[in-house]
Amino acid sequence: VRLNKGPNELIVTYTPAASGDPHVRLFCTAKGSYAQPIPQAALSHGVDEPLKGALLRHRGRALFIEHRCARCHATEGKAIPEVLMNAPVFAGIGSRRNPAWIREWLANPAAARGDARMPVMFHAGDAIDSAEAAAAFLASLTDAGWPARAESSDAAEIAEGERLFGSLHCAACHNAPGEARRATDKISLEQVAKKFSPGALARFLGDPAEHYGSIRMPDFHLTDAEAGQLASFLIARAAPAGGEAPRPELVPKGRELVQSTGCLNCHLLELENQFKTKRLIELANWEAGCLASQPLTGTRVPYYKFSEADRQAIREFAAGGFDSLTRHVDREFAARQIVNLNCAGCHGRQIDQVPPLEGLGGKLKPEYGAKIIAGLIPDKPRPWLAARMPGFATRAGGLAKGLANLHGFPAQTPPESEPVDEELAQIGFRLVQTDGGFSCIACHAIGKAAAAPGSESAGINFAWTVERLQHDYFVRWLRNPLGVDPSTKMPAFLDASGRSPLRTVLDGDSEQQIEALWQYFRGGQAMRAPAGMGTSAPKVDGAQSK
Repeated sequence: VRLNKGPNELIVTYTPAASGDPHVRLFCTAKGSYAQPIPQAALSHGVDEPLKGALLRHRGRALFIEHRCARCHATEGKAIPEVLMNAPVFAGIGSRRNPAWIREWLANPAAARGDARMPVMFHAGDAIDSAEAAAAFLASLTDAGWPARAESSDAAEIAEGERLFGSLHCAACHNAPGEARRATDKISLEQVAKKFSPGALARFLGDPAEHYGSIRMPDFHLTDAEAGQLASFLIARAAPAGGEAPRPELVPKGRELVQSTGCLNCHLLELENQFKTKRLIELANWEAGCLASQPLTGTRVPYYKFSEADRQAIREFAAGGFDSLTRHVDREFAARQIVNLNCAGCHGRQIDQVPPLEGLGGKLKPEYGAKIIAGLIPDKPRPWLAARMPGFATRAGGLAKGLANLHGFPAQTPPESEPVDEELAQIGFRLVQTDGGFSCIACHAIGKAAAAPGSESAGINFAWTVERLQHDYFVRWLRNPLGVDPSTKMPAFLDASGRSPLRTVLDGDSEQQIEALWQYFRGGQAMRAPAGMGTSAPKVDGAQSK
């Protein structure tokens, strides 16, 4: 299809295969170039009334999931995993949180944190007393073995924590304590000293999911020393702890409220749950209840501070039925989690050499993607970067599969159809060398052999290439690195026509040379390294300590 200057109308008619998962990739070829994926920014579409309705229902479904509506209003059949995501565990919470903060949080979650999904649970005439009573009970749930050592006030520790805050790019999601100008779309850390009991913040930073498996805060695999330094910085800069602790004599009333108001539908605690409500299919009035525009005084119905647009989206979703809650689609899951986890905060081209988000699904194999998103890759592919990829363990599998699907790749990489072509692999071995090759080893390590001495630009270890990269991406990358990533330091070895300068190797056929490199790289960590390379390279295996 020849494209004219300006907008072009594309009509795609797709007939799915008789079996198996369908996948579609759309390419374009610029004049004198080769087929490449069409950038997402180049595509747009009109919006008609049916699409508007579908998008509204889609938004309502996302809100229903994010606010854990099905934890109270049970669904029929097996629901998608997100529906059953939990909230922080109550056991021992009195040791992890300051009692005064618990009281303030329960009275008005949105006042403590603007993006809070937690509803206002108490809004009857005795709302303040009820919030205090529930806080008194939760504050009584202590852990006898909990460490109570306060964060360090040492200036050197605080300075190192500030450095970590910067190198880990915490500001992608958070406003640092004490900042004069705060971004409204970021979570403020001004309250951390009020929220966490002594020593609790460092332990939380070391393992954010310890008491909250579905938390959005990722695991940066901090050492104990790093977690302590970062906590010391945050506590030193935050607003001081204070406020009035709940009265201990209210514990019995608080226990009854926690049992009877629905708290235990989301929060785990070994205590009888006495809260009962309608199943999802039994709900008839979607104008009242949790979707009421004002708190229902005199009732124990939770109040969510939804906008009117959000309420309408949830109503549209409910009107369309709930069958979609039983259908997990990795692509949709990934699209939703990319927003929820703020992946673009780091992968939005703000950080030098951090890969852009829009290309990751077409670049990484989903198997490798799942490992790196979960934080299971012990050694950084780019060890020279201060930035550190955090782990999102509970979401990694669906995210990696969905990212691949979004780029037209299956959720599981098909195995290589043929064994390693040893003849081509030997040619690939020659091509990475300096003498008669592309001098790849000037920048890239191979297994445990470092790049050649005198290297000025670090590259990723070749031992990871086939484990990491989709073959399609590997070919496009070698054809034109700058066309894939304009910020790369990788030079282009092929000319505009795609011909290789090494005309004596495979007759200069670039496609065959690229395949020869792939066959060589299929050796992984067992690859034979050329002579003349360095003797030590960043580790390619081993465990990461915490």
